[in-house]
Amino acid sequence: MKGYANRVLFVDLENKSYKSTPIDDKVARSFIGGKGLANYFLYKHNIWNYEPLSPENLLIFATGPLGGTPLTMATRAWAGFRSPLTNILGGSNVGGTLGAVMKYAGVDALIIRGISKIPTYLKIRDGSVEFINATHLWGMDAITCEEILWRDHGKDAAILTIGPAGENLVKFASINHSKWRQFGRTGPGAVMGSKKLKAIIFQPADKKVELANPEGFSEYLKKLNMRISTDSSVKAYREGGTPRIVEIANGTGFFPSYYWSKVQLDDWQKIAWPYLREHYFLHPEACLYCSAACHRLVESKKFNVRVDLDYETIFALGGLTGTPEPDVIILFNDLADRLGMDTITLGNVIGFAIELSRRGVLELKIDWGAYESIRGLIMDIAYRRGVGDLLAEGVASVARRLGVEDLGVHVKGLEPAGYDPRVLKGMALNYAIAGRGADHLGTMAYAIDISERAGGRQALGEEKVRAIIDYENLSALMDSLLLCKFGRSVYDFRVIADLLNLVAGFGYGVDDVVRAGERIVTLTRLINVRMGVDRSMDGLPRRWFEPVEFEGKRYVVGREEFESALDLYYKLRGWSENGVPTAEKLSELRINSI
Repeated sequence: MKGYANRVLFVDLENKSYKSTPIDDKVARSFIGGKGLANYFLYKHNIWNYEPLSPENLLIFATGPLGGTPLTMATRAWAGFRSPLTNILGGSNVGGTLGAVMKYAGVDALIIRGISKIPTYLKIRDGSVEFINATHLWGMDAITCEEILWRDHGKDAAILTIGPAGENLVKFASINHSKWRQFGRTGPGAVMGSKKLKAIIFQPADKKVELANPEGFSEYLKKLNMRISTDSSVKAYREGGTPRIVEIANGTGFFPSYYWSKVQLDDWQKIAWPYLREHYFLHPEACLYCSAACHRLVESKKFNVRVDLDYETIFALGGLTGTPEPDVIILFNDLADRLGMDTITLGNVIGFAIELSRRGVLELKIDWGAYESIRGLIMDIAYRRGVGDLLAEGVASVARRLGVEDLGVHVKGLEPAGYDPRVLKGMALNYAIAGRGADHLGTMAYAIDISERAGGRQALGEEKVRAIIDYENLSALMDSLLLCKFGRSVYDFRVIADLLNLVAGFGYGVDDVVRAGERIVTLTRLINVRMGVDRSMDGLPRRWFEPVEFEGKRYVVGREEFESALDLYYKLRGWSENGVPTAEKLSELRINSI
């Protein structure tokens, strides 16, 4: 098949063996790659029968048919697994070089099971696997580990590493790549740590991807690059990266602060992009082949650390903890990257701990902005020391164990990103139905809301629901091709169909790719249903049904409008009133036949 390496590697860490199989044409056409391909294998494996940290849980890394081509925003990769944080279907997405180098190493998907007897790392090259003793790397921080492996195996390798948090099975541990990029959400680092797998190296053998229509692709790419260079959305990311959203969020009133009790942070101007650009910014960075260069490398001279700072980290470690101090946020970011923890969940957990401390529920000396206490708590969580052992389980578990479930902000066990749904109403439905839990990228409804589309920020009617479904299908495709979500205004269904035809020779029309997106969304839901997910788990935390004030106006998600939107979403999806895909829908999408 064109556009693919035509190889799936199955690795068993227990007996240090592997086997290689070609990728099936029918499977590729139905599920594309990335998320779709990973979820297909998880479904075939009956992943719902196995606990997240058991040997039988699969950890799957998958690239897509566009990976390895010079297409901008197409070097991402997907990790699929059962989540130790949420106990349902997990998944995470990373940029950098992995999506391309996996293909150059001769792999479309790497599927890992079992637990190694000793700390191990894998080296993948030309479709072969080498098992290497990693005892000397165990205990090392993720960035230092990567630097050592780069030294030993070459800078052209794509390397994945975990830090102490992954080794200690912190439920929201991340997997690091290219220093400052992560498979962050839903705890892939804990799954990797449970397998005693410290690192994975993908070493390129041949930096070529065979295309179905190379001449046509080259011509199409020229026109597409022109469109990307003039697109206003891409231009905004190029000029300010994601930190520019801090100003928009605080100015509009959707910046979650002081653990979801406010929507604007005091002194927020100190963490907004204009201030960061003047006092902390070094230069932009980009993923391989990407012209957007949205990453912002910043430096704290006070703490002598550099990080790639993004909006979600600023919101979580700054807004939720009540810390409007750039140096401190940069320090926290560096700690999280090195220890290997998802900054979104980490900030939610710390903000929750501060609130519980202030309420007298948790015996912990900590308060908003108390950076020394927060810094110590980050370390305690990574090493599971004292109260850190409890917090390492995530907000849902903390709330359940302490009997304060009404205070915890999460959906299906996943802590939300930096968009308050009381102000951005589409995010209420987004958080409720997203396959990973309170995930902002599963439907990207924040982009619909912020731009005042489909009825505006406070709308949650039929127009908004239909727009969310459309974006959810697009998002599933982008996670399977794989494409960066920041290119969503360029990579529409028509462009995706064109690229699939030029690269893989699928002969797809727009309807075919829309149907593929819907198929991936529905398969994701079907797997979660097998894990106990239904309408009862598609609810929202109590706090979002309580009003928040911004500039003298009260904002709230109404229960009736939310339930009505949920009803309509299920109906339009062809699911039952309880949120379960019907037999007719599964047949229509040909999921029953897989």
